[in-house]
Amino acid sequence: MQRFPKLRGFKSHRVPAEIVYTGDLDQLGANVDNIALAEAGLIAHPYTRVKLVVKGEVSKKHTVSLQAASTTAIAAVEKAGGSFKQVDQVKRPASKKKAEKKADK
Repeated sequence: MQRFPKLRGFKSHRVPAEIVYTGDLDQLGANVDNIALAEAGLIAHPYTRVKLVVKGEVSKKHTVSLQAASTTAIAAVEKAGGSFKQVDQVKRPASKKKAEKKADK
């Protein structure tokens, strides 16, 4: 039996979080979450982890509900009169085939 060679380095299998900047929040409504960001085209789809990072100014009051944010980004949102709430990642809805299989069992 042949052994596998050792590979150099380490590759993480974790999907990196998508980055949203504070300057992009003003083009959105008062409530900012994964679904609103996906509809605006700032993230690929609403089922990814999203992190809010400071780059630009926040001038409007926003209620931000995301998976992560830097401490300076939270301070910038609260300075503009808004709030930040950390929420879990949005789960994908189950497909119809999987729902039917669970119902049959």
